[in-house]
Amino acid sequence: MRTILIALTLCCFAAQVNAHSNYTGRSGAPGRNTCASSCHGNPGGTVSISNFPATYTPGQNYLLTISRASGNTIQNFNTSCRVGTGTTNAGVIAAGTGTATYNVTGETNGVHLATNGQTSATFNWTAPIAGTGTVRLYTGAYQGNNFDTGLNTTIVLISDEAPALPSLATNPSPADLASGILLNTSLSWTAGSGATSHDVYFGVSNPPASIGNQAGTVYDPAGDLLAGTAYYWRIDERNGDGATTGTLWQFTTLAPPPDPQHLVIKPVLPFVQLYWDASSGAASYNVYRDATLNVAPIPGNLIANVTTTTYTDTSVTLPASMRFYIVTASTP
Repeated sequence: MRTILIALTLCCFAAQVNAHSNYTGRSGAPGRNTCASSCHGNPGGTVSISNFPATYTPGQNYLLTISRASGNTIQNFNTSCRVGTGTTNAGVIAAGTGTATYNVTGETNGVHLATNGQTSATFNWTAPIAGTGTVRLYTGAYQGNNFDTGLNTTIVLISDEAPALPSLATNPSPADLASGILLNTSLSWTAGSGATSHDVYFGVSNPPASIGNQAGTVYDPAGDLLAGTAYYWRIDERNGDGATTGTLWQFTTLAPPPDPQHLVIKPVLPFVQLYWDASSGAASYNVYRDATLNVAPIPGNLIANVTTTTYTDTSVTLPASMRFYIVTASTP
């Protein structure tokens, strides 16, 4: 009986020491007990951890807060983070407001209160590198100044690694908001990091229509584009984890030159005189002459460029053989 009494006395003494702010290594992580529930106190504590993400981004820093909802102040807490259900540290814990880190055998990166008896405190957790997988944050906390009857809280929070989505596509060609783009242009871009294929969206509507998925970073539209038309396009980068929605880009194709209307050709002896209606937006007019009929002007047949809406061909003396003329308008 005497041996039992001595053991109980030692346990009680240990309980009083364990809840102090300098007591560490009892977060409840695998292979470790919790400072509170394994030593003293009663269940029913109201301590919680906030801002620990359900899904973490590798390498990102998170500011976590420990606080009590009701009851006595937090006498102390121990927290550590592990990979899966094992003993390997997950990421790095650093001190924040009212906290300090500790390094003890079996728990080499933990955090606890710097001074006991707090209503809340903060600490930083930097998520581990990509490929770590699921992690668990373990916390044991104790409320109250009576180390035998205070309330304790045991917390295990789980966070899954966010999918490693590719980065955005960049360097669009044509450039965003470019104008005067040729009608036979093709689209190209720089692939985002981690992308294995590309979802192409392209068209005259906003949002643009889906064209499909492709491996390359060049897309050639079928046929010539419409002149003087705004086009919208987007590239969603894709890999095995999913797709990253791209930036909406826009360009405008080259506007067609205005065509003069009602070309009239009449002889004004001994020459040929031409005149036509003015075209809106025209800066000048090109006059072409050929001995045969053509539906489109041939550059080598250009005989004049004028800013008026009339032209007299003095190189032809009537009467003469048949001549055919085409007049086109030029923009600035």
